Amino acid sequence: MKTIILALVALCLSLPAVAADLKIGLLLIEDSVPFWVAEQEDLYQANGVDVELIPFLSALERDSALAAGAIDGAISDPVGAILFDKGTGRLKITSLGLGKTPAEGVFAILAAPNAGIETVDQLKGVRIAVSNATIIEYVTDRLLTDQGFAPEEINKIEVKKMPIRMQMLLGGSVPAATLPEPLASIAAGKGARIILKDSSAEESLSQTVIVFRSESLDEKADAVARFFHAYGAAVDAINSDPEKFRPLFVEKGRIPPFMAADYQIPTYPAPEPFSSELYDPVIEWLTAKGLVESIYYNEIVSEDFMGEQ
Repeated sequence: MKTIILALVALCLSLPAVAADLKIGLLLIEDSVPFWVAEQEDLYQANGVDVELIPFLSALERDSALAAGAIDGAISDPVGAILFDKGTGRLKITSLGLGKTPAEGVFAILAAPNAGIETVDQLKGVRIAVSNATIIEYVTDRLLTDQGFAPEEINKIEVKKMPIRMQMLLGGSVPAATLPEPLASIAAGKGARIILKDSSAEESLSQTVIVFRSESLDEKADAVARFFHAYGAAVDAINSDPEKFRPLFVEKGRIPPFMAADYQIPTYPAPEPFSSELYDPVIEWLTAKGLVESIYYNEIVSEDFMGEQ
């Protein structure tokens, strides 16, 4: 009997692991927390779908995994999603994440501690460190043009890596920079001055989106619909009792310890299609910069991803 049991154990160990229904790539940002809440609260299991969450340290690594088909979907932003797809049909923006309202914005233009910049007008012609062809550059342009800046008055310099950009700002190597949270608050705590925030804009300028490979949407439609039911339940759970999930926000959103106790947990919108009102300004900016050809809304945005509610 012992020999039979050992043989069965050996056979089980030799079998390949059962693949998850869906593999989702996440960046460690607050926008990804509902995915982790759904895992922690067994909401995927409750909705009959097996989801593997795969963290990535950079958008480049995430996009490489998407291109290789190693993941089915991911958290992204509209600029990144459109530039990834470029009209090929490989990807669909399936839902809005954060950013339905301006209050959910996470970007700020900051002045260096000793730059002597205290007002928005003083940013005219000043070098502002950004990463080109990203949501950060888009938000920077939108914030400044909404303040009446002419294109020639916006002077940007590229510093791709955000931690280096923050250090250059704090060291005075650049007089200004655009940073996301929590880096913006960290920099402000070390003497940088916040000049403009997209959370104070009159309309939403920055959003995150949930994207899926078109092939996955075609072949795993039921699993995707079940995933979004679980995601919606996670959003409801956060909005109903945000304090319950504060430790998860600190861990998965990489909230620094000095901000942990006072960090304001956002109110998440339920999953819904990324609207044309949010899409149009992004594609207009991308085409004006010559980064993509014009891509019609319904070519990249999916509006029927959740099945019957």
